[in-house]
Amino acid sequence: MPYTQNTPQPDEQTARGIFDRNVANSMAVNGGAFEEVLADIVVQLEQPPRIGDRYLTAWDMARRIAEALSAGFAGLPPNGFDFACWLWEAAPLHVVEIPQANTIGTSHGYRYGLIHLRKIAAMIAGTYVHQQPQKVPVVIELIDMSVDWVDARNLISYALVDYYALNFTHEERQLAAMLDHPRTWRKLIPIGVAARVVGTDPVHAPAAYRLVEDACRYIEDPNVYDALRYVLRVGGMYGDQRSILNFLSGLQASENEEVRELVCDFIRNPKLRWEHVSRDEVAAMLRGWKKGENSVLDDRCIDEALERLVLAKAS
Repeated sequence: MPYTQNTPQPDEQTARGIFDRNVANSMAVNGGAFEEVLADIVVQLEQPPRIGDRYLTAWDMARRIAEALSAGFAGLPPNGFDFACWLWEAAPLHVVEIPQANTIGTSHGYRYGLIHLRKIAAMIAGTYVHQQPQKVPVVIELIDMSVDWVDARNLISYALVDYYALNFTHEERQLAAMLDHPRTWRKLIPIGVAARVVGTDPVHAPAAYRLVEDACRYIEDPNVYDALRYVLRVGGMYGDQRSILNFLSGLQASENEEVRELVCDFIRNPKLRWEHVSRDEVAAMLRGWKKGENSVLDDRCIDEALERLVLAKAS
C-alpha cells in the first residue's frame, strides 16, 4: 500500500534543495564516484532539515533522495543500477546516526540507518527493473544478504513487486518455484507478490492465494509466518472478501497447528471488516475451524470472532 502517514513536510525551497543535490549526486554516480555519493547520502540522513520542532523523517528523506537519484538516472545509465546493487552490499559497513533512531539505542540506530540506505538502493533498482526486466535475477540475488524480514520486504516491495504483479500470469510458475528455494528470503518474494495481487487484483487473487497455500508448507519458519500474516491482513483489509473466504475455507483440512495460529492471528485483527460477504457465510467458515475438546485454546479465537460477528450484525 502507498505511504500515507501525515508528517510535517519541508517548504518548497528545502524540497527543491534536496532534489537538486541528489540529481547532482546521480551525475557523480555516472562518473563512478560511488563512495563520495554514499558519503553524501549518509550526511543527508544524519542531518535532515528541521520542520518546526521536528526533523524530516528518515523515511521521507530516503524517499526523496531515491526519487531524485532515479530522476537523474533518466535514460537508465548502467552506473545507476550498478550503484544501487553496490549500495545494497555496502550499506552494512556504514553507521548512520539518524536523529530519530539515536534515542532508541545504538544498536537499533545502526540497523535503522542500514534499513534506510537499503530502501534507497531498492527504490533505485526498482526504477531499472520496471523498464529492464532482465535485471530481475540480479536483484533476486541481493535478497540473500537481507538482515531481517523488514529488510527483505523492502527489497521485494520497492524493486520486485511492481514487475511481478504486472506480469503475474506469465511469472506465476517461476514464483511458485521460488517457494522451494533453500534460502528463506527468496521464499518471501512470491509471498510479497501475492500480497500485492490479493490487495489490488480480484481477477488474479485466487491464483495468488494458491501461492499462499503452497507457502504454508514452510510456515514453521518465523519469517515465512510473518510474511503470510501480512498477506492475509492485506487481503482482509483491501482485497476481495469472497476470495479470502474461499482460501480460509480451503485451509480447514490442514492439521498444521501453525496454520491454525495464522488463521487466528488474522481473525483477531481489529480492523477486519466483513462487508461484501454475508455474515452467515463467515460464521459457517469459522465454525468449520473448530476441532473440539483437544483444541480449546485454538478454538477460543474462533469463538471471539463469532461473538464479534453477532455484535456487528446487531449494530
